[in-house]
Amino acid sequence: MSDSLKNLLKIGALGASMAFVVGCASTADDDEMAVMLEDAQAKAEEALAVANEARDTALDAEGTANAAQYQANRNSTRIDELNEKIDRMFERSMTK
Repeated sequence: MSDSLKNLLKIGALGASMAFVVGCASTADDDEMAVMLEDAQAKAEEALAVANEARDTALDAEGTANAAQYQANRNSTRIDELNEKIDRMFERSMTK
């Protein structure tokens, strides 16, 4: 089959499916559409609430990680100071 014929068949199938969807949508009852819209809105609001909760949890985790990083840096500095002090004490003891 030639490419142009394949493309024509694809376009025809797409057009037929779109016509079916539009036809079904246009015959749906207004009450059904309102219910579907309300359901979609409720699901969107629920998804937003979950996303906000996830963001809050991530922010809390970031705060905890920042505090831990600060503490680790502080301990590293103290360890370096302690090592220097031990080295000085060792050098003093070796000179005596």
